Amino acid sequence: MSSQNALYLLIDERLKRDELKLPGLPETAEQVRNATMNPDCNLHDLSHIIQQDTVLSARLIRLANSAYLGGRNKAESLMQALTRIGMRRIRTLALAMAMEQVFKPDNDIVKMFSEQFINESRKIAAASVVITQDLQRRGIGHRLHQDVSLLAGMISRIGVAPILRMANEFEDSFANPSFINECITQFSSALGSNILRYWQFTPNLVQVPLHFYKGRMELDDAITVNYCDIVHLASLLTGNAKPNKNSVTVVEYQMRGVIKTDDFWQQESVQESYRQMLELLS
Repeated sequence: MSSQNALYLLIDERLKRDELKLPGLPETAEQVRNATMNPDCNLHDLSHIIQQDTVLSARLIRLANSAYLGGRNKAESLMQALTRIGMRRIRTLALAMAMEQVFKPDNDIVKMFSEQFINESRKIAAASVVITQDLQRRGIGHRLHQDVSLLAGMISRIGVAPILRMANEFEDSFANPSFINECITQFSSALGSNILRYWQFTPNLVQVPLHFYKGRMELDDAITVNYCDIVHLASLLTGNAKPNKNSVTVVEYQMRGVIKTDDFWQQESVQESYRQMLELLS
């Protein structure tokens, strides 16, 4: 049996037995999520938790000072940044900013894949925000929120994490680029959905990895667009998903009114918004 088939079977068997070790939420993100479920939680409580993670603290301060939140006065401390972000948004944005911590391999080949998928997730997340903002400007995306679109983009490839973890664990057998790619194509969507369910994400986000490659064929018009559609379109526009005969195409998204013109992604204003958002996430 080839090592490629062995990895397929190992993952599949562990999935069937519910024994596949899924990654846990990054510690700080988990603490933030738990804290925000307490009605007595306040910004001082969250600041005390988040300040233990210097990287997350710096990213949230940077986010608070960006055009994304429309900040005019510079936030110089974490507390000032959290005040600007607001209680209702901190949980979503902290989860989005912490997603990259799930990928922590040692093997050089696996590390290369990890960096690749972190970069892809950033691009998809940035494009998802730009698409959502455009829908909202057109009065269509009133049910969507740019923060959730950001999170949806960041978790869209999370199913890659356990594949890379196993390739890292059994590096002598599985740390090979060709079959890692095949395993990602074969298993990452189902794994991603399982991980998000395990993390107790909401159903609208649990579905995102399942539709990453094909999109939702049942999408009728822009009024019914959801985060699965946003992320799939973002993956197509950024070149991180390859269209096939069974997937919704960019042209079909245009026909349904999700994007207005066939040159939407080439417009300078759209590209400038995308570059700013990508820089913020990088």
